[in-house]
Parts: sequence; structure tokens; C-alpha cells
Amino acid sequence: AVVSTQSTGGVLEKITDTPLTDISTEKRKTKLLAYSSSKIISRDITHRLALDCEMVGVGKNATESELARVSLVNVYGDVVYDKLVKPTSHVTDYRAHITGLSAAMLRQRGIPFKEAQREVAEMIKDKIIIGHDVAHDFAALGFSHPRHLLRDTSKYKPFRELSKGNTPSLKNLVKHYLKAEVQSGAHDSIEDARGALQLYRQHRPAWERSLKMQKKRAKADSQVGQVAEKVDGLDN
Repeated sequence: AVVSTQSTGGVLEKITDTPLTDISTEKRKTKLLAYSSSKIISRDITHRLALDCEMVGVGKNATESELARVSLVNVYGDVVYDKLVKPTSHVTDYRAHITGLSAAMLRQRGIPFKEAQREVAEMIKDKIIIGHDVAHDFAALGFSHPRHLLRDTSKYKPFRELSKGNTPSLKNLVKHYLKAEVQSGAHDSIEDARGALQLYRQHRPAWERSLKMQKKRAKADSQVGQVAEKVDGLDN
């Protein structure tokens, strides 16, 4: 059963479900996804990580976005990375009502973009990355991740059915499936990463089965195509 509680700040303080064994190169004991709103950095870098970024507006009318915060949590919901990032361009809109960030925060606590980019790339290499609409996150990070290693809650078909085939919001997915609230005020990238993580964990068996079926169908289609090419070659 899924149990969730909410703090006054809108942060999911505790989410529990049935035990899930993380599949990784190292053997780890099964742990419950149960955590507090603590942001203490864990060293437990699991094979599955959840990612979320916050972006500020740059350029004329702030229509372009640049990375300002990046957060990663492990498969148990523990924070493994959370840093503010100094944008490389002049910020024209900090989008404070969404990001909760200010010029002073980024100036005092932000690290250079290239440093954050390198650290995140190293941390997530060969890892399964969970998130919501992660194309935007990777665009802000300035690099891509192998498609077969992505688990995007905005792309998962059963989730899209909730919004009649359109891209569902993380807020609505969390409210519908987890009976919890996120993004009630300024967004928290840790909270959002944990929300996407819990959605994935709740639906993981069916999700992974669907991916295996897609892979089998793609392989079968490829083999049929190869046979057709050989037949065409004989006809010629």
C-alpha cells in the first residue's frame, strides 16, 4: 500500500510502498522508500536515479531557459546530488514563483555550469534515469542520455491516458496516483524527483514488461525486414 504525508511546505515527507530490490552491480539490502524531508546528501548511488532540474529565464523576454538547480535522488528517495548552478547567460527572469531562486542565492551558492554538467554526467553514466518530461532537463544540462535508460513519467502510456493522450503534469499524476500534493507553491526539484520516482516504483512491473515487449516486437520487425530484403535480392 502507498502511504504519503505532506508537510506544510508541500514537500512529500514520507512515501512507503512494498519493498523493492534495486538492480545494480552491487548487492544491497532491500529498503523501503521511506524518507523525511531531509536534504542530507547520501553516498548510495543506486542503478536507478530520479532527476529534476530548475531553470531560469534568459534572453529577450526570458523565453529561453538555463540550468539553475539540479537534483538527483536514489531509488530509495535519498538525495545524492543537489546543487545550485550559475547560469552562463544574463538572467532576465529568475521565475522565483516557480523556482524559489534569487540572484543572491545563485551568486553565493551556485557552482559553474561546466562543473555541474560534468558531475551529473559522471554520476548518471550507465544508470536508469527516472523523471518527468526529462527532455527539458537534459536540454538544460547540455547533453543527452541513452533512450533505453530513460523512464519518463510524461511519456508512459497509462499516465498519458489520464490527460486524454496529452502530456500529463507531474502535479496531476502525483495527486491522482499517490493521493499527495506537489508544486503547491514554488517547485522543489528534490520533491519533484521523488514524485516521479514514486510513480515509477508504483508502476514498475507493468512498465518494465511493456518495455520488454516493445524490444521483442522491434527485434521481430527487424528480422522480418531482413528476410524481405533477402527475398527481394533473390527476385532481382
